[in-house]
Amino acid sequence: MNAERFDWRGVVSRALFCLFIVFAIYNPSGTSFVHWVLSGFDWFWVKLATGAALAVICMVMWRTTIGVLGARGVLLVVAFCIGMGMTGLHLTGSRLLAGDTLLIGALASLAGVFTAGLCYSHLHHRLGGISHTEDLNK
Repeated sequence: MNAERFDWRGVVSRALFCLFIVFAIYNPSGTSFVHWVLSGFDWFWVKLATGAALAVICMVMWRTTIGVLGARGVLLVVAFCIGMGMTGLHLTGSRLLAGDTLLIGALASLAGVFTAGLCYSHLHHRLGGISHTEDLNK
C-alpha cells in the first residue's frame, strides 16, 4: 500500500472538471458553446479560439481515457452509468423520455467516462501503490 493518505479531493476535482467541459460544450439549457457558435458570426475569432481550446481539452481527455481504460473499460463505465441512471430514474419515479432526461443522462455518462479515465491512475496509485506510465517508444 502507498504510505500517502488517500483523499477524495483529486477525484472530485477531476469529476467537476469533466462535468464542466462536457456541459460547456453542449447542454439543453441554451447556454453552451454550440448555442453560442450557432447564434451568429459575431466574435468569430474568439469563437474559433474557444472551440480550438475545447477541442484540445477533449482530445487530451479522450486519449487519456482510452489509454488508461481501453475500449472494454469505457464500455464497462458506460454500463455502470446506465445502470446508475436507470436506478435513479426508478427511485425518483421519473421517466426516461420526459423532457431532456435522456440527453442529460448521455452527457453525464460521457462526463463519467472522462472522469473514470482521468481518475483511474490516481486511484490505482493511491490505493494500491501502482504507478502507470506511458511507453513513448511505440
